[in-house]
Amino acid sequence: MTHKCKVLVVGGGVMGASVAWHLTQAGAAVTLIDQGSGNVPSATAASFGWVRASASTPSDDTNAFALRLHALEEYTRLKQTLGALPVTVRGALSWGETTDETAALIAEHLAAGSRVESLSAAQVRQKEPSLAAVPDLAMWAPDDFALEPVDLARCFIQAAQANGATVLSGTVQRVLSAGGRVNGIEVQGQVIEANKVVLANAYGALALAASAGVALPIQQQPAVLLRLDADRNRVRHLLCAQDLELRPGKERGLMSALDYPLEGEAGLQRLAEQTCQSIAQLLQLPSVPRILSIEVGQRPMTSNKQPLCGPIGTVEGLFAVVAHPGVILAPLLGSLCTQAVLAA
Repeated sequence: MTHKCKVLVVGGGVMGASVAWHLTQAGAAVTLIDQGSGNVPSATAASFGWVRASASTPSDDTNAFALRLHALEEYTRLKQTLGALPVTVRGALSWGETTDETAALIAEHLAAGSRVESLSAAQVRQKEPSLAAVPDLAMWAPDDFALEPVDLARCFIQAAQANGATVLSGTVQRVLSAGGRVNGIEVQGQVIEANKVVLANAYGALALAASAGVALPIQQQPAVLLRLDADRNRVRHLLCAQDLELRPGKERGLMSALDYPLEGEAGLQRLAEQTCQSIAQLLQLPSVPRILSIEVGQRPMTSNKQPLCGPIGTVEGLFAVVAHPGVILAPLLGSLCTQAVLAA
């Protein structure tokens, strides 16, 4: 069935781009408003890009874990439809502080339906020969992979444009409505009309929804992405161990995802330096790697930690899709949001 409704999608990150592409796949007339990167890294640009279930524990949140497994299945469909994805590395190794902790982690993942394997020290050494010390037991997740989030968003946008979508740049100031129904948005003083509006611009959706009288239950949570000047070939897969998440960069260096320091911005440099020392020890590096960049991204978090996807408030034609982790969930939520938009 072909749908000719005119839809405005706000947000050119991976979530908005996924929604735009899925809508064009269904035949909708789509205009995507990309608000640009500005001086602050977007949630997409500052994402580590790990598409996985293995780094989380099923018992922490059973529903969220099941959703991630479902989202991973969507990536198989996505590759068949969209083509090659911007994957940098495949497979993930994880281990705990003790062998018993790792064994329990493996058992829990297997019981929850994850495809993981137990690896001995010799098998770990074969996969990651640069490790200074290998654990006696590690969990191997062959289906996990890391991709470049900005490149994935670009793939979605280019495919949407090939389907007829229009892409505009600018700052969306407010959602326009009349008689309880959306009729467009205002972009830097210019009115753009539409039958339906999808807010897919992470935390920015909060203010735009409020402009239409809708309160969204979302907040920001900072996270740190560290880029290092080190031989990317020192790490062959994704690593999650010793309080580190580590992977090779796209073309050079290494990348590490970190929790935001309790001291706030004042603690960033110290956190980065300590992480560099830990990585140098983990990988037997001849010297402590140089810091290329420290990026702080704001993750959009809903109050109940469940994705926000579908119509919002009482304004007819207004939708939102906000979730963390966005890169993992973007293909799935793009599809579900499209169904909701076209069914309304």
